[in-house]
Amino acid sequence: MNAKNVYTIGLLALLGLGFGQTAQGQTTTRDSLMKAIPVRSDNDLNRSAPRPIAYGLQPAWQVTSALSTVSGDELRKNFTTNLGNTLFGRIPGLTVMQSGGEPGNDSPGLLARGINTFGPGRGLLIMVDGYESSYEQLVPDEIESVSLLKDASATAIYGLRGANGVLLITTKRGADSPLVVKFSTQQGFHTAARLPQFLGSYDYARLYNEGLRNDGKAPLYTEADLEAYRTGSDPYFRPNVNWYDQVLKKTAPIANYNLNFKGGNSSVRYFVMLNAITSNGLLINAGDLADESINSTYSRFNFRSNVDINLTKRLSASLTLGGSVEDKSNPAGTTTGDVFNALQTLPPNAFPVYNANGTFGGTSALANPLANLLQTGQYTSNGRTLQTTLRFTEQLDFITSGLTASVAASFNNFFRSFSNKTKTYERFSISKGLAGDTVYTRFGQNTSLVGNETESDQYRNVVFQGFLNYDKTVGRHGISAMLMYNSDSYTNTDNATSAVESLPYKHLGVGGRLTYTNDSRYIGEFSFGYMGSEAFPKTNRFGFFPAASVGWIASNEDFLKNSRLITYLKLRASYGLSGNDQIGGSRFMYEARFPYTAAYNLGTNNTQVFGLAEANNNPDVSWEKERKLNIGLELTLANRLNIGLDIFNQNRYDILAAPNSTVPQYIGVALPLLNQGEVTNNGFEATLRYTSKPTAAFQYMVEASGWYAQNRIVNNSEAIRLYEYQYTTGRPIGQPFGLEALGLFRDQADIAASPRQIFAPVQPGDVKYKDQNGDGVIDQNDTRPIGNTSVPTVTVGLHSRFQYKGFDLDFLFQGVTGRTTYFGGSVFQGFQNNGKVGPIALNRWTPETAATATYPRLSASNNLNNFLFSDYWQRDGSFIKLRSLELGYTFTSQLISRVKLNNARLFVNGTNLFSLDRMDGYVDPEVGSGYPPLRTVSAGLRLQL
Repeated sequence: MNAKNVYTIGLLALLGLGFGQTAQGQTTTRDSLMKAIPVRSDNDLNRSAPRPIAYGLQPAWQVTSALSTVSGDELRKNFTTNLGNTLFGRIPGLTVMQSGGEPGNDSPGLLARGINTFGPGRGLLIMVDGYESSYEQLVPDEIESVSLLKDASATAIYGLRGANGVLLITTKRGADSPLVVKFSTQQGFHTAARLPQFLGSYDYARLYNEGLRNDGKAPLYTEADLEAYRTGSDPYFRPNVNWYDQVLKKTAPIANYNLNFKGGNSSVRYFVMLNAITSNGLLINAGDLADESINSTYSRFNFRSNVDINLTKRLSASLTLGGSVEDKSNPAGTTTGDVFNALQTLPPNAFPVYNANGTFGGTSALANPLANLLQTGQYTSNGRTLQTTLRFTEQLDFITSGLTASVAASFNNFFRSFSNKTKTYERFSISKGLAGDTVYTRFGQNTSLVGNETESDQYRNVVFQGFLNYDKTVGRHGISAMLMYNSDSYTNTDNATSAVESLPYKHLGVGGRLTYTNDSRYIGEFSFGYMGSEAFPKTNRFGFFPAASVGWIASNEDFLKNSRLITYLKLRASYGLSGNDQIGGSRFMYEARFPYTAAYNLGTNNTQVFGLAEANNNPDVSWEKERKLNIGLELTLANRLNIGLDIFNQNRYDILAAPNSTVPQYIGVALPLLNQGEVTNNGFEATLRYTSKPTAAFQYMVEASGWYAQNRIVNNSEAIRLYEYQYTTGRPIGQPFGLEALGLFRDQADIAASPRQIFAPVQPGDVKYKDQNGDGVIDQNDTRPIGNTSVPTVTVGLHSRFQYKGFDLDFLFQGVTGRTTYFGGSVFQGFQNNGKVGPIALNRWTPETAATATYPRLSASNNLNNFLFSDYWQRDGSFIKLRSLELGYTFTSQLISRVKLNNARLFVNGTNLFSLDRMDGYVDPEVGSGYPPLRTVSAGLRLQL
């Protein structure tokens, strides 16, 4: 090894670097994957370029399984602190469900091809560089690609863990090239995409009086009260407080800095990255206003070092090292849930923010949201993530050419510590004294900060793997094969409530793949996984999961070789079995256990006494199994138009369900969970991509994509129902059941002529429900399927990119349909649980508006009839959102060469800019309560040396 190489290795060692594995744990040589293939490629899709698959890479033309991939560079178009929130609409088949916008607490839900089980384990298996790991803390600048594996051919090798789909995340690696240094900075600000709307004190008071009159009670607010609310003339005794304005900022800053190095030679290749991101929350800067509080902030520092070294002619080594350190702080709680709950319920006239003497307003039952931020303490957390893998690969050409062997060990660890310092404060309710003076009634008391440093979360994952890979081409015949051994141990103490739950989760198994190609036209592949888990009995611990796929590149046949229209055509199909071991129920369900949970009330004092009870066990418990069928087509027309289509059918069975259909509930025993449930899921995915000529001055790309998935419960062993319409069998998973509303009662005669509603005495203007069984009574027997679930059945995306000279424009629209939202909670249910009232109530029923009203009559008490779960409050949850928009300018080489730059680009970016939906501006269609989704606008600079 020459002096230059020694110097390079030494420099990397000083930076704390190591040797990294190749993408997804593959051991096939990159040269063999990049061999020239006699398949014509279109402008943007290189058919011979490698694509990530399970534990390896394959040339794109050779892939016969269903997978979709997006590059890390595309994900940079969404400026957010959580990687999951960059995936909206970018990967066909991947449903992303937003959960809120709080920085550091905004992980979305991910589903592959919809929902396939009514059991609790629906999440994807996330693999980072070939090993299970968290992914939200990664940043797009360190990611090469994100791939979704969807069919059995792609997931069978993951054994009893792949049925829900697998998300492969591959990080960037070095290259045999001169050193390339890239730096970028992006500065922007957040705003709330949409906040709930509520009426002020004047409208609140007059509508509350109307509700009291409808309830047969005297009004609470006088004309003088109403006038004072209207004019704001008495801000202390008749306040009008917009608590959102008091507690939230209009904007909050976000910033990102990235520095990476990439390069190498034939001996050493490296990729090194440092990244820092900071994001302030929308809460006011409470720490600047009160010494005992803290500002709402989130920051994270990421580092990565992926290095590959050829130790000898045949032996290579790599170490992937990545990690992050994140800090989060909030006033008033570890998360902001309680803050936003208070904002959505506290009436605007409950009390002033500050009383006349400068004390905080409040009552015994209602706390002051602003005082909660300033006077209840500070909550901080620090999280550390480390992902590292060591791998050695030996070329075994002395046995036979194309044979390699490798071994790897991986350790992934996450730890988060909490520091919570709490206190209480005093608040005062005010009233008028006999002499007209102000009387202050105190609630609570001021205390000092009390610290709690005992809470923490931790998980760790240790994996050992061994691989044998073979890759050989003889004439027109190509064979590649992989055989692997995998052992992993996963320990999660985040939510463990017992010693049993904190025990490691383990998997042990082998897997393999054999691919045969003939004349670059015919492809056949067989893959399998054989895996076991400690969660199942020894007699039923391991399972075999085979899959097969075939492909035909018709465009390489003689009858299409010279076609100018059809420049690429591939047909493929796959079928196989995969499993899901996230089945729910108690841990080690196969064991007979006697927990100390039985409770009896004994003696003259009716004292509760606990004792042992026999737990429900299933000695034959097994994992869920799924048969997957996929048929796909890839077509390129005239080297410009790319079409992709996949049709799939998935049948999940052996889902855990209690045998309620065969054992009557009046027996009075808790039934064990048995593997007897079944669900089917069908759908399709389609993409259409059109690109400009590569020589055109004006470059563009327009891509439309859409995917559909609809499931149906075949069997869940549910209890016998009185009426056919009450069964969940035959319906989608999570199908809402409620009352069917017929509108509002017109008058007393309408009430007298209608079936009796038992929930509460009804009046004109109340919601009228349909009698489903014709018994003349409206009760729970009249609930039936209403609306759709909250998970969309159809997702569409429109991604376009335009470039002219130095200017470029990129945008992504995402839309969904086939989902239902629900108008519930204080935003829509006026005065319920002493809450607020929203502008939706302005169109309430009154005798004068009976013909046009869309909201029931007002009631100042909890109305047990009007706000029942019914389709009256359901809305179409479809929406179209502009997920990203970026406009940039790349400087010409003549301008930047003077400052020794190879590339320089300025850009402005927008994320989640607007939404077209049917929520009438009340709430966001994805997040109806809590921390709102964020709209981000930013500007940035990227430099390359």
